[in-house]
Formats: sequence, structure tokens, C-alpha cells
Amino acid sequence: MNANTGVSAERKVVSGLFGTLKLTQMYGPDHSTTQEALATLATAVHECAGDEGEVTIAVRGTRLLVNEKTMRASECGTLALSFLAEEWAKRGLETLRLSSAVEPSDLGTFSAVFVDVDLTQPLPADRLMAAVGASGCRGVVLERREDDASDPILMEERLESAMRSYLRGLRAFKDVLQLEGVQDRGKMRRARRAVQGLVDNFLQDESAVLALAQIRGHDPRLFHHSLNAAIHAMLIGQRLGMSRRQLGDLGMAALFHDLGKTVPDPAAQPGAKVDAWTRLRAHPGRGARMLLEEGTANEGMLKAAIAAYEHHAHFDRSGFPTLEHEQHLISRIVAIADCYEALTSTRTYRETPYTPHDALSLMQSKAGSIFDPLLLKVFINALGVYPVGSLVELTSGEVAIVIAGPNEGGNAAQPKVRVLRTERGSLAPETIVDLAEGDVTTGTARFVSRTVPSHEVFATVGEHVGAI
Repeated sequence: MNANTGVSAERKVVSGLFGTLKLTQMYGPDHSTTQEALATLATAVHECAGDEGEVTIAVRGTRLLVNEKTMRASECGTLALSFLAEEWAKRGLETLRLSSAVEPSDLGTFSAVFVDVDLTQPLPADRLMAAVGASGCRGVVLERREDDASDPILMEERLESAMRSYLRGLRAFKDVLQLEGVQDRGKMRRARRAVQGLVDNFLQDESAVLALAQIRGHDPRLFHHSLNAAIHAMLIGQRLGMSRRQLGDLGMAALFHDLGKTVPDPAAQPGAKVDAWTRLRAHPGRGARMLLEEGTANEGMLKAAIAAYEHHAHFDRSGFPTLEHEQHLISRIVAIADCYEALTSTRTYRETPYTPHDALSLMQSKAGSIFDPLLLKVFINALGVYPVGSLVELTSGEVAIVIAGPNEGGNAAQPKVRVLRTERGSLAPETIVDLAEGDVTTGTARFVSRTVPSHEVFATVGEHVGAI
């Protein structure tokens, strides 16, 4: 089968299945128009099956795949793709397998059973599969949906969704940083919506959002630093049991914690040189004033002002500005997120960032003085010794990327990884390894021997993102 014929047959399968099910819904399986559609679908299945002897139509996430090929709206039309994805989801199905020898009569029996299944009752997939089996139609096999967090297609969809939220957050924050942006209530509302969207993605799949913060930590600009700090702050808040709205307030506070760095000190004399330490000590108070002058005295904005003012004050109050009261919870969370993001990022004064492992070790040495020791423990336990997106070298010599933390209660130093390169340096196939289980083929355990800088493995940030 040549390439053009294969693609054409796949389109015909989607079109034929869409038309058959719609016509069965409207007229029933015995109508002449439906019969014509069934004959067309049977022909398309025969063409598309080829040497494999069957055609698989699967829905994974929001994608429709025919014989493992993702079908695009430009090929098949948005209406057909969305209809089939919705009908599969309603019935809890993942895959329909059609034999190359399937007859139009078998397809008609299947279509009638598919359309007639009662969706108000529980377990529609099980009932539909049983009904298809009892109907006697041949060449038709159904498989229920099994949610698999490691499914590469679902992982890619979640990462794409997280990326869209991340970029929306960046655009909204950049808009606010423009002149008079903090006083523009419209821009502030857009920033709040962007943060809330990031919260929603975070609650759905925190690993995908954390991976973006891990990778994009190499961008030294303020808006990347602030957004990544917001993501890490939300991680702590989520582990503390904060509600969706509370996480939104926390994300806004972390996003604007360094706002005071964006404008010069109005008290400074024009043309006067101000040393870096003086500017650093001045930015908390300046940022808090800017947020309070924003004019929206709601709880979320007050928390943001408090975090901007207190995030360098330290848990033991040895920092700046000097506090006569205990550092607020929001400020203690933001302080941890801010420091971790700064240590793991390229800075103007430090070209090589700390690895996540080394950054967490350094922060642990400051527990009880700079950082709240309980919150820092929550953060480290949640993030893991090797956060999602980290590149590691194993004792086997393989290079891998961390795709998930250990199972609950597991060893934090034994995450789940995807092997990228073999011990000989060649590209590895898509192999996912749970370091807690060891190598099932050889019976030997593998451990992380060191963390690997991104530039040793990937030429661009885009390549790093694509490997997760």
C-alpha cells in the first residue's frame, strides 16, 4: 500500500465511521442511506487494514488515532473528530478494532448497539462490550479506556496544556510590568486569570507544570523567575491543603514578590549611582507600596503586598526589612520558592546554576534561620530530590530524564525516569524505568550517580521540553 493510498484510507475510515454512526442515530441501521454508509465504511476498513489484517480507531486524551496515526482536523474535519472523541468518552472507550474481513451487516449490528447503549447507567463500556459480544457481530472488538499516567500521548497533551498556561502567565505579567501596569485593573485581572489557569493545570497534573519551571529556570529575566517562583509556591500550598482560590492568591503573591525591582527608587537623586546592595534592600518596601497603591484592597492583593515586603525578612527575622512580628505564612512560602528558583537559574553574577539536588542541600543548611524548617521539609518532600525534568546519570552509565517522583512513601532518591542515552552514548529507545524497582531484565539496581546540566544533553530548551 503506497503512502497516499494509506492516508486516503485512514481519512475514509474516519469519515465512514462518523457518517455511519450519525446516520444510525438519525434513521436506524436498516435505512437505505445508512446501508450505503456501512458499505463504504467496510470498503475503507479493507483498504486501510493492509497486511495487519485490522484497523484500530482509538481515542487517547483528545486525539483520534487510526492505526496509531494521529488524525488532524485539516484531514478529516473538526466535526468528525470531535464527534467521535465525544462519543468514545461518553462510553468510556479507548479502542475499536475492526477486522479487514468485517461485513457491512456486522458493522450495522455494531452501530445499532453502539447508539442504543444507555448512557445514564454505570459502566457503559462494560455493558456495550457485553452487548456487542452477545449480538453475534464478527470482526468487531472494543476496549475500554484505561487511564495511564505514563501514556506518552496523554503526557504530551498535559505538557502542551501546561505550556499554554505558562505562556499566558508570562504575557500577562509582562503587560503588568509595563509603565502604570499595576494601576491598570484590566491588566491585573488578566494576570489573575492567567494565574488561576495555571492553578487549574497544576491541580490536574502538577508534574507537567513543574517540569516547565524546571526547564525554563535557565532564563534569567524577572518575569520567568517570578512565574517559576509562583509555580513552586503553589506546590507548597497544594501540599498544605489550600483551596483553589487560596492557591490563586498565593500564586499572585509569588508572581509579584519582586515587583519593586522593576522601577528605580523614586527617592534616589537623578543620575546618582546606587550600589546593588542598596537597591536589593529597597525593593521589598517599594514593591509593597506599588501593590497597595494599585487601588484594589482585596485579600489577595494585601497578601501580595505582605509577601513583597517580607520575603527577604527570614524565618528568624535576621533579614531585611526588620520585622517586629512573625513572618507571614505567605511570605515564608514565597521565600522558599524565590530562593530555590534563584539558585537553579542562570544569574548575571553566576553563569552556572545549582543543580536542584545541590540547591535543596544548600537550603536545608539554612532551615530554622532563613527558612521555616517545616515548610522547607514540605517543599523538599513534594519536589523530590530529583524534580521532574531533571537530567541524571545512572550508575549504569545511562543518561535519563526524571518524569515522575517516587511512589508515595518511596525513597525520594529513586524517581521514575525515561532513559535518553545508553551507557555507550547512543540514543536509547523510549524506556521508562522506576529506579525503586531496579532493572527487571538483569536483576541489578540502578541509582542516580550525578545530575547532568541541560547543555550536556540538549542543544535547545525546546529539545529539553520535548524529552519529558
